[in-house]
Amino acid sequence: FGSLNVLKGITLEVQPGEVACLLGPSGSGKSTFLRCCNHLEKVTAGRLYVDGDLIGYRERDGALYEISEKEAAAQRADIGMVFQQFNLFNSRTAAGNIEYPLKLAGVEKQERARRVEELLDFVGLAERGKNYPEQLSGGQKQRVGIARSLATDPSLLLADEATSALDPETTQDVLDLLHKVNRELGITIVVITHEMEVVRSIADRVAVMEKGKVVEYGPVHEIFSHPREEVTKRFVATA
Repeated sequence: FGSLNVLKGITLEVQPGEVACLLGPSGSGKSTFLRCCNHLEKVTAGRLYVDGDLIGYRERDGALYEISEKEAAAQRADIGMVFQQFNLFNSRTAAGNIEYPLKLAGVEKQERARRVEELLDFVGLAERGKNYPEQLSGGQKQRVGIARSLATDPSLLLADEATSALDPETTQDVLDLLHKVNRELGITIVVITHEMEVVRSIADRVAVMEKGKVVEYGPVHEIFSHPREEVTKRFVATA
């Protein structure tokens, strides 16, 4: 079928401890970029680093070699992921969902239990650990998803349209929690969204994407005060 170049010449740098939003219309490449960050999609040109680690490859003698799946799994352990539709196991309780990545990482049972209890309290669900997803509201499910993404103590958190399935009040609660994750745990967060309110609520910087390219990138107030590109002007007009 040939190859499809979804992302084209992206240059983007997110500083440790920042919250960066990728804003753009559907099909602009936002989700593909996020999937590249945790090696769910292969980077076929250029280089992508997370916390100084080259994602998907090892460099030796000036040449790049693709890493093994075991090495890729180790890289992903340092990168949390929050999904639009929660992606919880319906057969596991809230505590069981949070515990799952710790099991995969080989963490001992007693330490898993301690970590799960700590995370449930952090996301405000201390009394909901024994509930199954069907017993939780949408906002509570997303809180479980955020807690699960924090289980392995990542340095980077990726959020893919994490609030688009929620009502406005619940959306703000989840955004407040993401801000708490950034502020109290010092975790760098990259959020993709098409909602201006998400950008205004939590972002330090915003990257505007269109047709696989980053067309504008900078501090939120700067980009929104003086938008240069038509796609950015359209988003600003909706705010």
